Amino acid sequence: MADEGTRGYGTVIPVKVGWLADYPANAATTDDTLDSLKLIFDEALDKRLIDRPIELVRREVIGLPNGDFKLVQRAFDALVAEGCLVIFGPYVSDNVVPLSAHVERTADVPIITLAGSETALGEWCFALNNGSMAEEPVMLAAVLKTDGRTRIAIAHETSLIGKEYLGYAVRAYEAAGLQIVGSVAIPQVEADKVEAVATLRATEPDALVHVGFGHGLFGFNDALAKANWNPPRYTMTAFELAHIDPMWMDQLAGWIGLDSYDERNAVGQEFLDRFEARFGRRPNYFMPPLCRDVATVIVHAIANARPLTGSGVKEALEGVKFVPAASGAPGTCLQFGRYMRQGWMGVDYLVARRVLPDASTHVFHAAPSIGLMRT
Repeated sequence: MADEGTRGYGTVIPVKVGWLADYPANAATTDDTLDSLKLIFDEALDKRLIDRPIELVRREVIGLPNGDFKLVQRAFDALVAEGCLVIFGPYVSDNVVPLSAHVERTADVPIITLAGSETALGEWCFALNNGSMAEEPVMLAAVLKTDGRTRIAIAHETSLIGKEYLGYAVRAYEAAGLQIVGSVAIPQVEADKVEAVATLRATEPDALVHVGFGHGLFGFNDALAKANWNPPRYTMTAFELAHIDPMWMDQLAGWIGLDSYDERNAVGQEFLDRFEARFGRRPNYFMPPLCRDVATVIVHAIANARPLTGSGVKEALEGVKFVPAASGAPGTCLQFGRYMRQGWMGVDYLVARRVLPDASTHVFHAAPSIGLMRT
């Protein structure tokens, strides 16, 4: 029997795109991710934007913070060996930062990651990250100022992400005229927060800020309730854990945080209209529009790759310019370029949202640009 490379001129082989998930999600979230990618890939073929179908090759592992980085590296190598021309993922900075050196040495296939650390970027490492450690503190400082906060206490996770966030937060808050009255380190995994809450409360802040991947938020509300303390509380894009399942929505009840979902974005809502028409559900949270944006730049790159190789796709990604995004506030665009590896264009590619105190839903809170204009 002929193999894929010798089937004859009448057979068109699908283009392979990898999906490398390094953080476990529930079945519904995974379905939303894969269906969003599939919808855009299928639409591109129907509209003849591409001349062959796209096959999504999946690898799911548990990387850091709870798992093992080596599993992530092996999954990347397996996707390259499978013949993928571009890989969506991994997601988590603790995995992407060490993986990026391996991706650069391999110099074969570009990745598009969600990682927020700028140290993850490189010639072969692109980002459509739902936030970055360098940008989020500036955005949140603007929201804090808009909300009238002045005395900030910070809980930072003891991790690569937490340390990097903290450094940028100190710089951003000082520049914004906010006073950091205290900070405390917390584990990046689930742990008791009673002592941390007592330490933070003693600094008499008018706002509590968490920085880190997000697992350090587990139990924070319980510790605040035990202390009979209900301060205004904020986090970065760790807020998006609230979309994973009802447990995390409870953990983030009453919190304000940064999110790439904005129901005012017509591009995003039109995408969700098409998603609902095809799949019979409407997932109103950040991941489906973000996956639409990732799939859109992948389609552009595959359509314009000359030749259709990993290197060709990398160079074609650099040609993505001013493509309207489904993520972020209205007017957000997608763009890469030579030495441009972060793909969001627009101050409000993240907005502030809040989970209602009863954990029933999340709502729009503010756009960072309002506060930035007042700086």
